[in-house]
Amino acid sequence: MTICLIGKNLTSLVLSKIFVNKGINVDLYYSNNKTTNNMKNTLSRTIGLSNDSVNFLESYKILNKKDCWNIKKINLYKDDKLDSFLNFEPHKNSFSMISYNNLYKSLETKLKKNKRIKINKKKNQSFFPKLVNKNYEIIIITDTNNSLFKKYFSKHFKKNYHSTAFTTIINHSKMQNNTAEQYFTKFGPLAFLPISNKQTSVVFSIFDKDLIKDKTRIKSLIEYYNRQYKIKNIKTLQEFPINLFLLRNYFYKNILSFGDALHKVHPLAGQGFNMTVRDVKIFSELIDKNLELGLDLNTILEKFEIRRKNPNFIFAMGIDFLHEFFKATNKYNLKNVENLFKYLNKNMFIKNKIEKFADKGFIL
Repeated sequence: MTICLIGKNLTSLVLSKIFVNKGINVDLYYSNNKTTNNMKNTLSRTIGLSNDSVNFLESYKILNKKDCWNIKKINLYKDDKLDSFLNFEPHKNSFSMISYNNLYKSLETKLKKNKRIKINKKKNQSFFPKLVNKNYEIIIITDTNNSLFKKYFSKHFKKNYHSTAFTTIINHSKMQNNTAEQYFTKFGPLAFLPISNKQTSVVFSIFDKDLIKDKTRIKSLIEYYNRQYKIKNIKTLQEFPINLFLLRNYFYKNILSFGDALHKVHPLAGQGFNMTVRDVKIFSELIDKNLELGLDLNTILEKFEIRRKNPNFIFAMGIDFLHEFFKATNKYNLKNVENLFKYLNKNMFIKNKIEKFADKGFIL
């Protein structure tokens, strides 16, 4: 029994580890594409993981909790005001940070030692259509930049935020560093996300067209909004466009889209990879049921779409609403909103519901 994976990224490596753990063989193919396979593009990228995601990934030995940096408090600010309008103190370290590259390289090393996986590098895209004729129960596409995806998955919902996300790492003096901060600035949301006592990840999602072109000014604004750190230096800024992307059909025959080929959301809530982990969790459960019953694996694709399509849509639109809401409050300076947040900040029932939603997503 062999599953084919197209694309060499964190999603495909996570899926591969789960499959080989279940005794399923994996053929992983990717093209020699400098744009999609250059690890330098992710040097400053970090991943926010909910407690539920960490527990699931650890159960398959994909990561170790000890490698994650726990966030004990989250403060939200409106632009440069001194007092936070909303704060959370997650229970049981329900939010953690980990380096994308560190997790990727660790997982890649583990898989190289496993005889159940074959990783195949191809010079160009012309090979991928031939995979359809091979005897694979399931072909999973995790990368939109390939001919199979473009051929079978053209129907999607896409919203261009006309924004660019800039990521970097700031090195600072050693301190107790377990509080994440998010500033809803007039330029776009800016997040400070601790990854150690000496380093903090920064994600600045900018919709101001003039500012996007001025990296020197972006670094100055990061220093301006910083309140916690004695900054030693700010590493090189890396950037990527921000879009909302939702695929309308999850599968075609025995071909399934997954990860970024299935959905992309605004980074302001740090939930993009958590959505993928939730998909992986459900997909893993469906595989286990079919293996137990001795059924073909390709029969789970429709069940997977039914289980995940609506929750993913609702969750993605919720993040989109937050983005548009905070953008509007900054643009029009809606004063009544402050009274709303004062009420929310005192209401532990609502705050607990928000934490649960962020931890496990929308469950039907």
